[in-house]
Amino acid sequence: MTLYPIFLKLEDRRVLIVGGGAIAEQKLEAVLRSARDVTVLAPRVSERIELWASQGLLKHVAAEYRAGMAQGFFLVIAATDSATVNRAVYDEAIRCGTLANAVDDPDYCSFYAPAVVERGDFQIAISTGGASPALAQRVRRELEEEFGPEYGPWTAWLGRTRSLLRRALPPGERRKELLHLLAHARPLCDNKTEGR
Repeated sequence: MTLYPIFLKLEDRRVLIVGGGAIAEQKLEAVLRSARDVTVLAPRVSERIELWASQGLLKHVAAEYRAGMAQGFFLVIAATDSATVNRAVYDEAIRCGTLANAVDDPDYCSFYAPAVVERGDFQIAISTGGASPALAQRVRRELEEEFGPEYGPWTAWLGRTRSLLRRALPPGERRKELLHLLAHARPLCDNKTEGR
């Protein structure tokens, strides 16, 4: 099966993470970058998740998962240490028409979380369709070296410049050429050229 790659806007969407351990913490790191309405459902949570809850970044519901608890969410991630619980969460979410992922259980996922290189708005997502997360992580490390931190501010600058050009120039080939010319340049503070 061929996957359809997308980036989700989670800012105004409800997200549920079932589980409170290290795996849930890992998934939360990515989710909290864009989601503002996050609930963690777990009897106990890690110190870090507890800290995030105390900072108001998420809501912790200290309970075991029960049928009906995955309803009303846009995105559900099951990250417990029980395959049975994870699959029950997934099944309920799918019945509700919700995007769902049971971590490390490809048959119980409506999507896979890719390995991501993140430089501000500049992001590269790597997926192996669940076949080899280790390969995706290796490629992510290689791309992190190729596309350093300078790509974050440079992408922001390109965005501002694009907005200015869209207001200053009418639609057409000239505007398109300028935008492509800018995108083909290298970031000004490219670390690879320093010291040469």
